[in-house]
Amino acid sequence: MKKIVLLFFLQIIIVNAQDFESKEALDSITISGYGKNISIAEIPKTITILTAQDIKQKNIENLDDLLEEIAGIDIRTRGDKGVQSDISIRGGNFDQVLILLNGIPFNNPQTGHHTLDLPVDVSMIEKIEILEGASGQSFGVNAYSGAINIITKNPQTNQAETGIKIGQYGYLKTDWNIRHTNDKISVFNGLTYQRSNGYLTKDSINNTDFFSIKDFLNIKIETKNHPVNIQLGYHQKDFGANSFYTSKYPWQYEKTKGFSGSISKKIGKKILWKPYLLYRLHFDEFQLFRESVYKYRDGYYISNQDTAQYAPGFYYRGPNYHKTQNIAGGIKTGFQSKYGKTNLHLMLKNEEIWSNVLGKPLDMPIEKKDGRIYTKYDQRFYTSIIVNQVKKWENYQVGAGINFLYNSQYKLYSSGGIFINHTGNKWTKYLSINSAVRLPTFTDLYYEGPSNTGNPDLKPEQSVTYETGIKYKNPGFSSNLSLFYRQGINTIDWIKTDPQEKWHTENLTNLNTYGMEFSAGKKFKPEYFVKKIAFSYAYLDMNKEENENLISKYALDYLKHKFTGEIIHKFFYGMETSWQLIYKQREGQYLDYINQEYQLFDYKPYFLTHLKMSKVYNHTSFELKIENLFDIEYRDLSYIKMPGRWIIFGITYHFDK
Repeated sequence: MKKIVLLFFLQIIIVNAQDFESKEALDSITISGYGKNISIAEIPKTITILTAQDIKQKNIENLDDLLEEIAGIDIRTRGDKGVQSDISIRGGNFDQVLILLNGIPFNNPQTGHHTLDLPVDVSMIEKIEILEGASGQSFGVNAYSGAINIITKNPQTNQAETGIKIGQYGYLKTDWNIRHTNDKISVFNGLTYQRSNGYLTKDSINNTDFFSIKDFLNIKIETKNHPVNIQLGYHQKDFGANSFYTSKYPWQYEKTKGFSGSISKKIGKKILWKPYLLYRLHFDEFQLFRESVYKYRDGYYISNQDTAQYAPGFYYRGPNYHKTQNIAGGIKTGFQSKYGKTNLHLMLKNEEIWSNVLGKPLDMPIEKKDGRIYTKYDQRFYTSIIVNQVKKWENYQVGAGINFLYNSQYKLYSSGGIFINHTGNKWTKYLSINSAVRLPTFTDLYYEGPSNTGNPDLKPEQSVTYETGIKYKNPGFSSNLSLFYRQGINTIDWIKTDPQEKWHTENLTNLNTYGMEFSAGKKFKPEYFVKKIAFSYAYLDMNKEENENLISKYALDYLKHKFTGEIIHKFFYGMETSWQLIYKQREGQYLDYINQEYQLFDYKPYFLTHLKMSKVYNHTSFELKIENLFDIEYRDLSYIKMPGRWIIFGITYHFDK
């Protein structure tokens, strides 16, 4: 029996990987910085493409769940169902991943904790393109460890769908998506509402309830010479932040809200120009003591006989308020010449923050009608110029690129890279060297709290990544193996040398990361019982060059091993069954507040199994999801307890013209 099981898993390793939906999806990718259309095989990186069909088959409820299934990505969840998660690629921290929405940069300058605070839900996504590794050559600032481009559904069809999901812990999710087109105007509108009463129902404190709303509108106007694309988004989220940032205060609560809009157009034929403008406004309110539990009376927050205070005599005075505003504009162009493909990207961006915690003191506080008072402010402006050149000789391709960044606070920085690859007979081999720069967030610079202290003298962090890899693909099968080494310079982290002192930010000297990733996948013919098998594995090792006795909150707290697996097969009466497997073994330690003091604990490895059963009948889809099938108790980020088994039932109805 053991031999049979061993042979079964060896077979999975040989034939498994991240599979792509079709040959078109496998051969072509459209992504900012690489030009209009370029073969995946030609890109010298580990690339993963997830399509709408992939999303439909998987046992997921949100973008966090979807990205978690990529071996090179680490999603560290503080609240389930997309409430609040940190994302990292290849051991980088949550501030080092660049997020693009339809090719336009969408990061939040306040903190990387809001990186995934976006106006789109998985039901609105047509495709996700994930590029792992430093990408300063192609994307410029903040693509320190990788980039993720989220592409929303194409409005140029006539289609609509609505769905509802219900489950344990008072879970409810509803989706409405409408796509309509005529001769000149195409519109997509997606709306999602989600809520839960919280999953810690057996604990003394169940501070894990939440609700969220996401609304995204995409309008394409087709004119004879200058087509225009308009994007508008709104999102709101209120959630019990159960011990999110320190276990000493379990009744934390947070509210976020955002508005965004962008407009872009295409100009020209032989040489295509694409100018764009982006505006993004984001609000964040953080309550260290939840105000629905601790009521404000006579200058104090009180719950029964308990007065909210950091320490005896130091009382909680109210929430932290933050308002960030991003205004960006740029122009992209690309053309072909005898020297190869040339791509240019010029971007201007202004970032501002108003806060009662982050920034420099205002001469006069700003008071709002809803009670918010902003006492601090900061602003920074930067210009980025990206130039890329790619030249082909028969089966070889050589590319080079550079990004010049001028920031009003940090002056001039540059990053870039070179690569060479060889493609032929279904195989691609590549070698690349790429550097990247990441600016400190306003939280890194200024945050002051009972457990944290920022550092306004931080420098931007930089990295150089060396990578080599080999890819294989043919219809229905693909595999990838990559080896990389990243040297981090002036790496920013929250650290302490004693468990009882405050966290504070510093530039670590050098942080070296060694890693390996392997994936393989097979999609079978429709008449087979098994429809798809996929497997991926990632290994990381990190070390700091100086052997200091540091307790790291993020940078040295990483996944040593990660395994993901997926099996999709037929079931009775035309049903389809999908299995997702995730194994994590994390390096580092975390602090928990027990018996009036902080204590260090090691992370324990865990293995999760998710199951989904689905059935399509005419225009209606039925699905039953069981997350964490075997009810495993685990911690994903520090001391925060994650949910056990969670059962969800859903129905979706499709309207086609």
